[in-house]
Amino acid sequence: MSLRLKIITAFMLCIMLTFSPLLYMMQTKAKTYNMKQLEHQTLQLIDSKSNEIGSWLNQRISEIKVIHEHPSCKELDFPELKLYLTQLNHVLGDRYGTFAVGGLDGKGWINDTLTIDVSNREYFKKAMSTNVEYVISKPVVSKSDNTPIFLICYPIINDKNDKMGFINGSVNLDKISQIAHDIDIYDGFAWIMNKDTDTYSITKEELNNQYISSESLNTIIEDAEIKNSGTVALKNLSNNDTTVFFSSVPYTEDWLLCIMIENSMIHEQTNSIINLTIVMGIILLLTATLLAIAISGSIVKPIQRLKENMVEVSNGNLHSYYKIEHNDEISILGQVFNKMVADIKNLINQVYQVQAQKRSTELKALQSQINPHFLYNTLDTVQWKALEYDAFEVADMINSLSGFFRISLSDGKEFITITDEAEHVKSYLEIQKMRYKDKISYHIDVDDSVEQYLIPKLIIQPLVENSIYHGLKLRKQNGTIYINISTEEGYLIIQVIDNGLGMDSEQLTILRKNLAQSIESDHYGLYNINERLKLAFGEKYSIIIESEFEIGTKVLLKIPVISEGFECLE
Repeated sequence: MSLRLKIITAFMLCIMLTFSPLLYMMQTKAKTYNMKQLEHQTLQLIDSKSNEIGSWLNQRISEIKVIHEHPSCKELDFPELKLYLTQLNHVLGDRYGTFAVGGLDGKGWINDTLTIDVSNREYFKKAMSTNVEYVISKPVVSKSDNTPIFLICYPIINDKNDKMGFINGSVNLDKISQIAHDIDIYDGFAWIMNKDTDTYSITKEELNNQYISSESLNTIIEDAEIKNSGTVALKNLSNNDTTVFFSSVPYTEDWLLCIMIENSMIHEQTNSIINLTIVMGIILLLTATLLAIAISGSIVKPIQRLKENMVEVSNGNLHSYYKIEHNDEISILGQVFNKMVADIKNLINQVYQVQAQKRSTELKALQSQINPHFLYNTLDTVQWKALEYDAFEVADMINSLSGFFRISLSDGKEFITITDEAEHVKSYLEIQKMRYKDKISYHIDVDDSVEQYLIPKLIIQPLVENSIYHGLKLRKQNGTIYINISTEEGYLIIQVIDNGLGMDSEQLTILRKNLAQSIESDHYGLYNINERLKLAFGEKYSIIIESEFEIGTKVLLKIPVISEGFECLE
């Protein structure tokens, strides 16, 4: 972690440590207390609404009691009773629903055109076989207008306390649904159901598809079996945390008024306070961060600049310099750094000079061991003697050898023209052709545009020698060497290709690795060329080797184009 980041982090931690306990208290203690208060208030509202629904049902039940007390009802005087029901249905039918009356056989009359048979209905059987005052049915569809309703079945009992028949009062579910939908508490959704999860204010399919699963409804019923009102924590269909408040509806056997509210709505007010605190904390955190950035900048920037200078030096840029702007401890470090870089540059220059002098001395010492003029004159004499005896092949070999030595020495020059280098290789190949009795052939192709460019001498001949001794000779059959010299985008491209034995992939990998790491191997000529090119051109050259076993080998040298006046890096 950087020094600047440490300073900024310290400021941020101070702010966070200040606000974290406060947020924790609000998130745990305040939220818990607020939840209990809201639960109490909401349960009171739900109880009030369930009582309202119970009062509305009781009013409807009272109307049925009025019908029951009519003299014609207890005696089941149908002519008079039909007239009375017709009047009631006309007055109250649009507001609440219709009334029906029937005997113990379950067949009832609504009007002259509409009758019902409820003998197989559970609510009728229960009303006739038990002592309950009335029974409320599950939701059904009205036969008169096909609207959803529920029925209040009231047994008809005569003065002898015998059951004579029944009165059915239908109640339109729209009235119940309206009461439930008018309940607006924290944008919650309210519905009415019984303990068999039959719903009265909404279809069960719609309730399960849009709001709550059947399993969650059963969970509510389990709690309602224990207490008349309470709360249940559930997940809604969107997998959000919710609280369901429920309350038993009076004047019913098992009705429940329920409302499901997402906890995020219940905690909205508390969350608003928490969010405000968080916003204030973020503002303070940002302010502290800006202050930390401003304060740390003056401390860290000089260190950062010094670090960048050091990285540049480590990457080989010895011209990096730290600019002294102040008179503090960092500036003193910068002065020491600048002096250290200057000392390194001086030492490197000294090493370069020593190495250059060493190589020059070694080359001169080697050249001094051979007297060029004596060598040329001796070879010339031998050539003439060979011609006197008609030994033309020997004369040609001596001529090639003379040319080979002449270019090899080159009056002590390190760089020669490409024309001379090509002539040197040709002399070497002519000698080898005579030695191997024409089992070796060659082709030298030099682009006319590159003939006068300079090249480090004795660069191509070691490659050709490698091709003969590591390629053609091992294959023991006639072989060909191709030498191509051209230019490409400011570089000389030298290719030496043979159809010798070649190398397998493992040998090729080892050879490439040895060259990359400057490790000597049995391909000493390649190693020598690689080291000489590295000294001459630094990183501005490349050696590419391709080979296939029993196919051949291709070596490509890529070096910068140079001419007279070039100075070797060494």
